[in-house]
Amino acid sequence: MKQILGVELSHQKAPLAIREGLSLDKEQYFAALTDLKNQFEECFLITTCNRLSLYAYSDTIEELTAFFQRFGSIESYLTILDSTSSATRHLFSTTSGLESQAIGEHEILGQIKNSYSFALELNAVGSIFNEFVKRAIHTGKRVRKETSIGMYPVSLASVSMDVLKDSYKDLNGINWLILGTGEMSTIILKLIAKKSREKLFIASRTPERATMAAKQNNGTAVSMDQIKEILPEIDVVIGCTHADSPILYKADLNVLPADKYMTFIDLGLPRNFDVHIKSIRNYKLFDLDDLKSLTYEGLRKRQDEIPKAIQIINEELVEFENWMQTRTIAPIISEYYSMLQKITDEEFNWILPKMGNLDEQQKKVLKEALGRIGRRLSGKPIENLKNFAINQEVSSNKVDTFKEIFEL
Repeated sequence: MKQILGVELSHQKAPLAIREGLSLDKEQYFAALTDLKNQFEECFLITTCNRLSLYAYSDTIEELTAFFQRFGSIESYLTILDSTSSATRHLFSTTSGLESQAIGEHEILGQIKNSYSFALELNAVGSIFNEFVKRAIHTGKRVRKETSIGMYPVSLASVSMDVLKDSYKDLNGINWLILGTGEMSTIILKLIAKKSREKLFIASRTPERATMAAKQNNGTAVSMDQIKEILPEIDVVIGCTHADSPILYKADLNVLPADKYMTFIDLGLPRNFDVHIKSIRNYKLFDLDDLKSLTYEGLRKRQDEIPKAIQIINEELVEFENWMQTRTIAPIISEYYSMLQKITDEEFNWILPKMGNLDEQQKKVLKEALGRIGRRLSGKPIENLKNFAINQEVSSNKVDTFKEIFEL
């Protein structure tokens, strides 16, 4: 029997070296989702810097794990969600920020909304997954509205700022180089905008985007070929690109003065900076796994909100599971109401000639009265039928079942 199933590779089990091998750019994402929608009745694919998640309406979990096998022998790093209940709980928990490196982060909700838009664009989702994903997004919004889990800054961008504060004490007056012009760099630039600064350089593989970002943030656009030339002026370099190989290697820094102090924040996947930069004296390099290992007061405060968030997730999970149960009887209820309408019309047409000369208002009242009788007689049975679909506790005795449905 088909269920909602899921498989995920994320920061919770897989180190950065494994995750960067499964990083999909937009073109690769669309190609993968196109293949998957031809395989599954309905599916949903999420790709972020910390996860690659596949949810599908399928008979077996092996159909989903086969997708990940194309990336190599990574079975030990996979999270397997082999039931509708576990898959739903995981996605609801993900949209709520409970599965993120930074508990309660806001970015994941926007990323899942974008993935949903792509899935709609490619017709990868149908009636079940439309409800599945929309309820997940609703749950994420509700958790952030009804708890304080999103109040304290612990996103990768804000954590990066905290790391820099530890390194420089005062972030005013330093020189910045931002590599990339995507979503993460945009967030970083907003945080930097709150600081007074000497110089801000923005580099991108797309010169037009670097120019636009520089103009919006009172900075200077540079090409990727120019970044080595301006390094002597830079205090902080933040990498936010999806480049296939490191942009800066240890050897690129050998020409700088021996007493120069620099900090590198690597938010790229794959990594933007050569890991060996860490071995250079006076240089600090923090990559995604380093940021994960740091604990902050904001994170601890968000963790205090987790029980409240789980309670909301549990409530929404019950609602969705009830919907999944009742949707199986929706065609029966629809057929019943069609039959009821047919009977109402037949009885109206039978009684109308016997009522004499009625005006239009009287005819309307008569027809409405017949409809009200039918709806009142069927209201409680339909409600009980839905409850039976949810609880699946129906007597084996047909007479007893009849009495239960009509509450006799």
